[in-house]
Amino acid sequence: MTLDAVAERAGVSKGGLMYNFPTKEALLTAMITRLGTEGDKLREQERAKFPAGQADELFVEISMFAHLSGNDFRRHAALLAVIATRPELMCSFRDVHKKRMFEDILAHKDPVRAAILFFAALGLHFDELLGISFMDVEQRKKVYERLLRLVVTEDKM
Repeated sequence: MTLDAVAERAGVSKGGLMYNFPTKEALLTAMITRLGTEGDKLREQERAKFPAGQADELFVEISMFAHLSGNDFRRHAALLAVIATRPELMCSFRDVHKKRMFEDILAHKDPVRAAILFFAALGLHFDELLGISFMDVEQRKKVYERLLRLVVTEDKM
């Protein structure tokens, strides 16, 4: 990931890119910040589907993954770019993710079950993000639907 390549892909001059992001670190930091902000917006959209205060955060998180589109996947590729080139920039993202995991997602009566369901959804998301998925859209949809049913029921996995 070079600034030249980013400028070309974004359809701007390298000078224009560097005006806003004078260093590669500044660009990567902005990408991670934007990813976090957009993730928060997507979660809020999922929460809005529930009566006030009734959203199950594990359900919200898995539902968010299930509703990601092609544009969302391209933005999430920023995460991979940062991990590959400047992993130390992941610290703040990691802290926010850890806080959300412990305070929201794993706050279930069965945190191990919640972790299994969350990581199944996350794995499905990364499988698609990395472009290695063998499932088609309908198959993925069915897996996400089953995961969401498992969040709200006591069915055996």
